[in-house]
Amino acid sequence: MRALVICRDNIGDTLLTTPLISALANQGHYRVDVLANSYNAEVLSLNPDVATVYIYKKIHHRAAGESRIAIILQRLTIMWRLWRTPYDVAVIAKSRWDQRVLKWATLSGARRILALGDRPHKAITDLVTPPPVEEHLVQRFQRLLAPLGIHAEAGPLVLDARPENVAALARQYAIDARLPVIGVQISARRPLQRWPEANFIALAQLIATGGSCRIVLLWSPGAADNPANPGDDDMAARIVAACKLPSLTPIPTRSLAELIAAMWLCDSVVTSDGGAMHIAAALGKGVVALFGDSDPICWAPWKVPHRILHAADKDVSSIAPEQVYRSLAQLAPEDDKVA
Repeated sequence: MRALVICRDNIGDTLLTTPLISALANQGHYRVDVLANSYNAEVLSLNPDVATVYIYKKIHHRAAGESRIAIILQRLTIMWRLWRTPYDVAVIAKSRWDQRVLKWATLSGARRILALGDRPHKAITDLVTPPPVEEHLVQRFQRLLAPLGIHAEAGPLVLDARPENVAALARQYAIDARLPVIGVQISARRPLQRWPEANFIALAQLIATGGSCRIVLLWSPGAADNPANPGDDDMAARIVAACKLPSLTPIPTRSLAELIAAMWLCDSVVTSDGGAMHIAAALGKGVVALFGDSDPICWAPWKVPHRILHAADKDVSSIAPEQVYRSLAQLAPEDDKVA
C-alpha cells in the first residue's frame, strides 16, 4: 500500500509529522512518500521511513535569477508524477485542512483522503475532528491514523544530520567533544518571540562563568532587511564583539543542512519556539525553550528533556537571562516541567 503525506508548512510543522510518518511505515506497513517544499524538505532527506520526497518550490522562495516559469514547470512535473502514482491514502498534515493543500491531495487520486478539521468536503473521505481540549500537534496529527486502524502512541521526532557536514563543522570550528557544547540560537521570526540582544550577551557571560564549556552561537544568516529571508548577521556580530569570550564560537549556518549539523554537535540548546527548537528536539538534544505569544501545549519540544519558560505577558523579552541560565543548569533527562 502507498501513502502520500502532504507537508506544505514550515520546518517545525514538518518535523512534527515524522511520528505520523513512522507509524504509517512501521505499524501500517505503507510505502510513504512526502510532498514537501524546498524550504522544509531537507529535514526529510535522511528519514528512513520516507521512500520519496517530492520537492516543489514556492514562488517567494525562488533564488536570484530563477524564473517563475521554471518553478511552475517543476511544479507541473511533480503534479504529473503524483497523478501517475496509485496512492491508497493521502494524508493532509495540517492542523486544519485548507483548499490549497486539499488540491494536492485530490490531484494524487488517492482512494482515501485523511484530514483534520470540522468543515466537511466531498473530496475528504475521512475527516477527523479534534477534541476541544488543547493538545500537542504531534498528538493531533496522530489522530489522523485512527481511520486506518493505527492506534500506536506517537513516537519521537525523526531527524539525522549528514555525517560529512558534522565532521566538516567539527574540524572547522575545533569543537572538542570532551567539553559540554551549549547551543544558543538567536533567531526568531515573530516579534514577540525575539529575545533581546542584551539578554543573549548576558546569558553567554553567565554560561561562561559556570564552568568549562563551548558556547555555539547559531542564527539565520543574512541581512535583517532581506524581505524574503531576513537574517541576523549583524546581531550575531554585535553579540560576539560584546561578549569577548574565547569559549563563544559563532557558526553562520548557510543552509538548513548545516544548521542541523551544528545542532548535532551540541549537548543542549537554548532557543525561542520555532523550527530550530524542533530541530534540536528531533536530534534528541535537551532544550531550554523560550515562549512568547505561541502555545507551549501545542508546540513544546517533543519527547526530549526540556524546560519551558513562558512569558506571562506573551513577550519573550520579559524572560530574564538568569531564568534561562537556571533552567539550563537544571536541565535533566526527567525534567520536562513548565517554569
